[in-house]
Parts: sequence; C-alpha cells; structure tokens
Amino acid sequence: MKSLTGHGIRVDGAGSGHYGASRGNRRHNGIDYFCIEGQKVVAPFALRIIRVARPYADSELSGIQWEAGISSGKIFYFKPYEKLIGKTVKTGQAIGIAQSVTERYGFPMSDHIHFQVDQ
Repeated sequence: MKSLTGHGIRVDGAGSGHYGASRGNRRHNGIDYFCIEGQKVVAPFALRIIRVARPYADSELSGIQWEAGISSGKIFYFKPYEKLIGKTVKTGQAIGIAQSVTERYGFPMSDHIHFQVDQ
C-alpha cells in the first residue's frame, strides 16, 4: 500500500499511530500517517469514494468512506475533493487536502491522516 501522505506512521508524545496501538481500554483500529496541514492526500490504491464521512458530529474534520473490491473503510482528517465523490480513483491520485487535528486533540499529537479498513 502506498502512503497517503508520503510520510511514515505517526509516533509522537500522544502515542503511536500503528494498527492495534493502545488507546487506554481499546486498540487503535487504523494507521495514522504523519502529514502537514494543507498538503495533498493521495489514494493508497485504486478505490471508489462512496461519500464524505465525518469522524465527529461537532467538528469540521472530515474524510471519506471508500470501497475497493470486497474491502471497505474510511480515511479521516482531510477535506476531500467534492468532484471525486462517487468516483473511482487511481493509486497515487490526489483525493483532498490534509486538515489539522491539533484543535481537536491538542499538542503533542501531530497532524496525521487516519486510514482504516472495516472489512
């Protein structure tokens, strides 16, 4: 899988962005790739963008729900290009612009893109 941001997995003062990393009494269900607010986010593989998805009702943070073959999931913390909703995109194609998570989570969590597979 290609990195969505061109950067590695987030590891900072707030913890690890690896799949299965501890989140208190639960486990992280995705992978967090370090990003820089405003940078382009690219598709990690060919996928269909189903809809805009919001991780929190009380926040401007957004992302997408995606599907690829028999798999589906979500990518959060970026503003998707609206023209791509309902379309299939290629590996490496720009799908949106990274948002900052620091308003929501605060320092020392680094800005990142959350990628998860639901099935």
